[in-house]
Amino acid sequence: MYKCPHCGGELDFLPGTEIIKCEYCGSEFSPSELIEEKEVTAAEYQEKTVEEPEDKQDARTIEATIFTCPQCGGEIYSLDQSAVTFCSYCGSQVTLQSRLSRIRKPDVVIPFKLTAAQGMQEYYRKVKRSLFVPSEMKKDSEVEKLRGIYMPYWVYNVKAPEMLKVSSSVEHQSGQYVMKDHYSTTFTAEGSIDGIAYDAAAAFSDELSGAIAPYDFREAKDFTPGYFSSFYADEGDVEAYLYEDEAISVAGDAYAENVYHPDMKKYGLDKQKIAKEFITDGVERKLGYYPVWFLANKNKKGNRVSYATINGQTGKAAVDLPVDFTKYLIASLIIAVPIFVLLTLFLTMTPRVLGFVVMALSIIAVIFANLKLNEVYTRKGMFDDLGLSSKDPNAQKKVMAEIAKRRKESSKVKSVPSMGSVIGSTFFMAIFILGVIYFVTSSPGIAILGFLVILAARIVWNLVQRRKPRPNKKIIVAAPMKEKIGTLWKCLAAFVVVGAVAIIFPVNDIYFYIADIIAILLTGWTVLDIVRSHNLLTMRKLPQFGKRGGDEHEY
Repeated sequence: MYKCPHCGGELDFLPGTEIIKCEYCGSEFSPSELIEEKEVTAAEYQEKTVEEPEDKQDARTIEATIFTCPQCGGEIYSLDQSAVTFCSYCGSQVTLQSRLSRIRKPDVVIPFKLTAAQGMQEYYRKVKRSLFVPSEMKKDSEVEKLRGIYMPYWVYNVKAPEMLKVSSSVEHQSGQYVMKDHYSTTFTAEGSIDGIAYDAAAAFSDELSGAIAPYDFREAKDFTPGYFSSFYADEGDVEAYLYEDEAISVAGDAYAENVYHPDMKKYGLDKQKIAKEFITDGVERKLGYYPVWFLANKNKKGNRVSYATINGQTGKAAVDLPVDFTKYLIASLIIAVPIFVLLTLFLTMTPRVLGFVVMALSIIAVIFANLKLNEVYTRKGMFDDLGLSSKDPNAQKKVMAEIAKRRKESSKVKSVPSMGSVIGSTFFMAIFILGVIYFVTSSPGIAILGFLVILAARIVWNLVQRRKPRPNKKIIVAAPMKEKIGTLWKCLAAFVVVGAVAIIFPVNDIYFYIADIIAILLTGWTVLDIVRSHNLLTMRKLPQFGKRGGDEHEY
């Protein structure tokens, strides 16, 4: 659609430059020069063809070729008409169907700075450090499918209030009385917090888009179609209002960071209080297109896909890194041998000691399995993807309720726990460790000493650490027990089996060996479940797009 004005050849935008070059005659243009040529051609074309009312010639749209995957329905856009031979979303090797259409013209664009070769280099840097990823993810033939796509982003410019009043107070002791001094601080500032961006495509995972953020909005340009030469784009399908509250919250944090001074602490004022009181005098929304190098990798069975995204401006990469079961098992066996040798150097590996090791491993497995299962539940419910959840009213209702709940909790400043609370929370943990020490050493004195040391350390730690609200960077929703019991029962059973033998048959080695073998098998089974959960998070179901959206939330 956008051809060389001199020879009609294909045009390529050269990343990192402001040059659009013809691959045939070598002519070079700036993006602004190209749009001038196109506008003249378009005007002449319209005069010679159908006469339309002026209000229908929408200046806010541009003509583009829409390529649709016949297998998953995913769509990408281009200003070129060259046939596309693979789908960026499902990784299928097919020729995409094409048609002409008009899409909304973005307000701003951040041009590509990284070339395809540099994008591949960033991808390889991520993948080569991962020993257990499937071998096909490292094949050059797969990496060459890396495609430059301009992804849609809603860009918010949040205007700061001209005047902001924040109340605070400080308590101090005066004789037998506790005095409270109240203060009111007025901040005056002009301007706005610009360039707060959230991806506007439901198909583009919020996790991946957040992982490659931020972009430098100062390098944004007014849009001209020339920047799209030799690249593709995805049209946004997420409404702008969806992220507006988040943008205002981010603007409040940035405002507080700018106006806060350490001396304000003596007046009971901190950044959190300033951010909480932040109000805006208005929000400007813009549609921006930001550069992303995008790659989809199918697994061997062809039923799941992992994604890699590289920030086309900064080079920051995010790659789904699944685990190959065969590689993992071989590596585990290789690593287990030296670990066993090291343990025998420091411990006499009796059935009792082996039982203790297995019990410890089962508890560790419980912790990691619980974390992974919570992440899977979060992904399944779309709690970590506000854009995708907007395509499912039921899911969006739950997600918005969870976000509101977390905002309410984050606004509460929690004080240091009381001494009774500290002792209570530590008691059961210390009792468990007391039993483990006695189980290994058979020395009541050492066990009691260990208990006192652990309890004292926990008390000191809680006294010096003040519990503050955690930044709400990543939402993880705890899965209900019915969702987790199918995995957790194995490692819990391993712990119970060894513990029961230690109590009922404390001197019978045969029973200990049987219990140890059962516990090792159950714990190993749990570890495989953890790997499987990890792969559920990193290898998504093949998307099936309708008009837009996807089903990557299904497991």
